[in-house]
Parts: sequence; structure tokens; C-alpha cells
Amino acid sequence: MHHSKYTSLLLLALLGVHGCSSYQPTKDVWKGTKHLWYTYASPPASVDYDDKGDLTPGALRLAQHMLAIDGELTRLERVMLNADRPPSQEWISDILVKFPWLSGIAGVKYDGTILGHEPANSMKELDFIPLLYEDKKQRRSSLRGDVQITPLGPEVLLATPLYESSDFLGVICVHFDMRNLATQCQAVDKLIILSPYGLLWAGEYDFAQTPLAGLDWAHICRESSSGVVSNSHGKFLYQVRYLGNLPLVFAVAENDSFPKGNGGVEQGLAFFPKEREKLPPPPQPERKERADKGVPVFGQPEEVPLPAQPAEPGLVPVENGRNAEEISQGSQRSPLLQRGEPQRRRRTQVRERALEGEDILIERAPRPTKPVHVKPDLDLGPDVGGPQLPGGRPSPFGAATPSAPKEAPASVDTPPAPATQPPSAEPASEKPKESLLPGGRPSPFGSGTNSSQETKPDPTSQPEVKPEPQKPEAKPKESDVPTLPGGRPSPFGS
Repeated sequence: MHHSKYTSLLLLALLGVHGCSSYQPTKDVWKGTKHLWYTYASPPASVDYDDKGDLTPGALRLAQHMLAIDGELTRLERVMLNADRPPSQEWISDILVKFPWLSGIAGVKYDGTILGHEPANSMKELDFIPLLYEDKKQRRSSLRGDVQITPLGPEVLLATPLYESSDFLGVICVHFDMRNLATQCQAVDKLIILSPYGLLWAGEYDFAQTPLAGLDWAHICRESSSGVVSNSHGKFLYQVRYLGNLPLVFAVAENDSFPKGNGGVEQGLAFFPKEREKLPPPPQPERKERADKGVPVFGQPEEVPLPAQPAEPGLVPVENGRNAEEISQGSQRSPLLQRGEPQRRRRTQVRERALEGEDILIERAPRPTKPVHVKPDLDLGPDVGGPQLPGGRPSPFGAATPSAPKEAPASVDTPPAPATQPPSAEPASEKPKESLLPGGRPSPFGSGTNSSQETKPDPTSQPEVKPEPQKPEAKPKESDVPTLPGGRPSPFGS
């Protein structure tokens, strides 16, 4: 008991010395920890460019034998992936020329109705209903494959689903016999091709003597994609290749010790299920058939533009089976496709809303104008009486003798009076009062009242017109005005 306590204390002391020593920086400890982590716990990935990935002799033989058939199937898959609309007759003829080993092309509606088939009279009776079901393991737009066993041999089917928005329309299906494809390729005699539903190509072997016969290939394809099977004669290497969602098994013998056969595919009838369950058409959600769409047409010829018929008097010209005056979709006559200055001018035009009844004239009030005010102390020019200083300014001392004041000029806003009436005098309230010295001369110190408090005339009011001019002020008596020596009046008053 005491021995274990001493051992624990010693280990803690050693860890404290090595892990928490002040002579070992934390950075060095972190570097050592990273080195150990990337060396043992999580080593970084690396690429070995010297490793060329040499295949075993059996895998290399399998790749060489299945290369030609795999290339043709890949070409067919690319074409079918692009077939996302109902095919035209030209497309059908073109694909039969590119792939001469195809047996035919069919269009199937979502309810199982065959819309068309090329060629029209097929020698094999095929069931296209399984292709209408969507595989939950793949996307709904992916290719779908199947194998149909017929009295004339197995037939491989490959279909492309058609959708309009979220509505399932049906499938375009091509079908072929694997024997037609294999005979057009080289080095396929050593190859066996099968599916979970039947034997497709037996090559030169007796299929019953191979280890491929009697196995549950549906289960094997779910568990592995490649492997080796063997029996008393030897081994076969196999590789699973998917055509859509249909697994195809390519197998080749590791040695030539297997018995030879006639290569007939009927050898596999005893090892594969003879009959498959008949499926009804898949249930589809309720939909409303649009009048302009209806059922997709299979094998419709492409539209060829026809020359426009000459217009006769009283008849509407017809072009391509429709009124020539109508604008078809994508036509250059459409206003949406027109370019240039006329289109830009049309954009700038604004169509006014039509008013009911007669047009209404809207009278707008005249814009108010600001009146012009003339300051009383403004220099009005040579018409102002009295002596003037150099520059045109009036003398602050006024005239030597008082003179009769002149009538004030009419206001700018006041209209001129008629010639028969005397000119109106300016109201006394608008004229500032001047301080006069004894003798009637104006005071050089200005008026006694503040000029800022003077009342501005109302521009809207008209001055009162007086029939008689203003009388001049009476002259002061000389006896009342103090004079300086020489007879001049004193500027300082009495």
C-alpha cells in the first residue's frame, strides 16, 4: 500500500519536473506534441507518384475485354441524358444511325400507354411499366434500366424520364440485345455478361460449368462491386457496371480450364427467375390537362417553314398554317425584340389617361411679385433740389435761402396719374422729418428720429390722391433768427 503511494508521488514529481520546467519553453513542448500527433495519431496524406497501380493479370484481362462494350454503353448514356423532351422523327432516325445495334425506341406515357414505337412492329413483347417507377436510391431525372426476358432472348432497356415542372410525363426508352452489341466488338469471346434478371452474353463457355451459375446476383451486387468466384474448374473475376440503376456483371476466367459451350443465352434460363411480377402503372397525383399541352407527341416531324401564301383580296394571308398577321413566339416582329431609335422613342412616350367629358381648363393664380421699395435717403439724381457736393451728393447745409420744396416723385408701384390730374404727393408718413436750423436750413446732424423705425409703405395700398399740392412752409421772420456779424444766421440757434 505504502509502496504504491510512493510510486504515484514519484511519477507526479517527474511529470512536474519535465512538463513544467522553467527551462523548457512552452513553444518547444508544443512542437514536440505536434510531431507526435502527426507521426502516430493523424499522419498527413501523401501521394506516391512512383506507384503506377499495376493491375493483376486477371484484372488487366477483364479491363481489356470489357473496354469496347463499356465505351459504347457510355456513348448511349450521354445521348439519353440529353433527351429531355418528346423526340422528333429526325432525332429517332439520327440515333438509330449512330447506334446500329439498337433494336428500337419507344415513348411511354405515365399511365403505361405506348405513345409510339420505332420500328412500329417489334418482334419482342416488352413491358415498359417497371421503367415508370422512380428508384428511391437515385435522382428522379436519372436514367432507368431494366432487362426483359422474352422467347427471342433477353432485351436490355434504358429509359430517360420526362418531366414538366414537377409533373411526370413519361419516359423515352431505347432497347437492345446485348448479343448485337457484343458481336460488333472485339475480344469478347472470353467475356461473360449477366444481370440479376438473366444471362446476356455467354461468350465461348458452358455457363452451367462456370462458378457464375446458381448465385444470387441481386444480393451480390448490393454487397460488392467486384470480386472473385471459383469452383472445381477455376476462378472467375467479376466487375459490376451500372447502366442507369441496372447492375451489369462483366466476368472473365482466370485460366482456360473451363469447358467450352455453344454461347447460347438460353443456358441461363435454368439459373435465373423465369417470371417477374407484373406491376400496375404507378399512381400519379391528380393533374389538370392543359388544353394547349395535352399528351406529348412521339415522333412528330420537325416544323419546316413553308412559303407564305399570296394574299388574295378579301382573304387573310396564311403562313405555316396560321394567320400571317399574328406575331408568333420568337418572331423578330415582336416589339420586345425590336432595337434602335424607334424603340427608344416609344419608351419615352407617356400615354395620358383619357378624361371623361370635355377638357377642363385649369386657371392658375398669378405668381406674386415682390414690390420695389425706394429708400427716402437714396440719391435720385439731379432732380433733387439744393446744392450738391462733388460726386452728386446733396450738401448737408442745404441752400442759402429756403426754397419751396419740390413734389416727391411718384412711387415705382404707383401707376402714373392721368395728365388732367395734378401729381399726387407722397404721404407725410412715408417722408422722414428733417431737423431744420433757424432760417429753414436742414440740420447737419440728421433727423431726430431713428431711420430704422420709419414705416414702410404697403405695396398693396394705393396712396391717397390729393387734388391740391402741398403748401410750402412759411418763412421764419428775420427778427426771430439770431445772426452772426455780417448778417448771416447763426448755425447755433438762439
